[in-house]
Amino acid sequence: MSKKEIITLIDTFISGQDVSVGQANSIEVAIDDEFPDDDYMQDVVEMLASYRPGGGDYLYDEEFVTNKLQKVRERLLS
Repeated sequence: MSKKEIITLIDTFISGQDVSVGQANSIEVAIDDEFPDDDYMQDVVEMLASYRPGGGDYLYDEEFVTNKLQKVRERLLS
């Protein structure tokens, strides 16, 4: 998957259009496949694996993930 396609997935999440676990999983797999040796991006993969709408014990919520994905988006664009 291209960086542009990953950015499109991220934009869909950030916009609030789709903040489902399925969307987070799609981003997670795309980043993992595209950046297997990038420690920063692998941390993002782990974060996405621990995402649930509303958060919970040891889980990340929409706000946290959105903020992190905005940084990832900037990184992909640079």
